[in-house]
Amino acid sequence: MKTTIVQDICEGRLEAAIAYRSDLVIAFADHDPINRGHLLICPVQPYESLLDLPANVDEEIQRVAKVLYARVMEHYQPDGISFIQNNGAFNELTHYHLHLFPRYHGDQFGWSSSELGIQSVEALKKEILPICIEPTQVQTGCK
Repeated sequence: MKTTIVQDICEGRLEAAIAYRSDLVIAFADHDPINRGHLLICPVQPYESLLDLPANVDEEIQRVAKVLYARVMEHYQPDGISFIQNNGAFNELTHYHLHLFPRYHGDQFGWSSSELGIQSVEALKKEILPICIEPTQVQTGCK
């Protein structure tokens, strides 16, 4: 069975600059950073998407992200921090990973708008109605 790059790092087959490591979560510097201080926060086990993460792993990833956010802000003194997480065809590692990277005015990283343009609130309400959820569905994991 083919392993992921993250598994290879966790098992010592690939070298990485590790910022955090526990039995559940690892964080390391991205080898192709958007800016200095760009980190990937990943589960040690090869979960592919956000939907695959057990609650305890997801919670630790979020706790690690908060602490590293503060450390990156203090050390690099950026204008802000961005987090990005890709799933499906856009998850090139086939292993869940949360990008944390410092942002600076003029850093050329951007978000391109789609051809949809600005939408009315009424159109957006109609659009998202089929995916709306109640708090009880979040708390119990119900679909």
